[in-house]
Amino acid sequence: EQGTMGQDRVVEVLRECVDDLRLVIDSLEPVGHDLVSLLATMRYRLGKGATGGLVLEWDVHDLPPLTWLEPPDALHVLRLLQEALSNVLKHAGARRVRISTRHKGSYVEIRVEDDGEGFDIDSAQMGRGLKSQQRRAKSLGGSVRIDSSPGNGTRLSLRLPVQRELPPAKPS
Repeated sequence: EQGTMGQDRVVEVLRECVDDLRLVIDSLEPVGHDLVSLLATMRYRLGKGATGGLVLEWDVHDLPPLTWLEPPDALHVLRLLQEALSNVLKHAGARRVRISTRHKGSYVEIRVEDDGEGFDIDSAQMGRGLKSQQRRAKSLGGSVRIDSSPGNGTRLSLRLPVQRELPPAKPS
């Protein structure tokens, strides 16, 4: 607005805004509580060249319906995965990223694994991105875990409950 940004940065900000708008629109698509359908929408968007040269490998298996998965929750899932992929693009120096799903009894898991540089988790500072991911996962009733070490890539595991407890009703 103040005209102090270079053209390249303006283009980058506009591209991020358009990507964010698409994410919001995608989260509103009726997915019928189906996490796999939500991931298919994301895969379609990523297939249109938003991967910065990364090779994406998809290992998505059938998952049970998540009856609690409504548009606001879908947006949290998509934003969480978007942040994970953004981190890979910006920091990992990776060539490949693998996105996989598994049903493990009372929860489902989405993993984002890269073959990048990795990092020492103990000495890394927890930035806004990771805090945001953890906050989003918690709001979904789930959890996020990051595993990494120098030279061995990074794995983000998002675990979501198949059945989610409703929060207690607030007194009126």
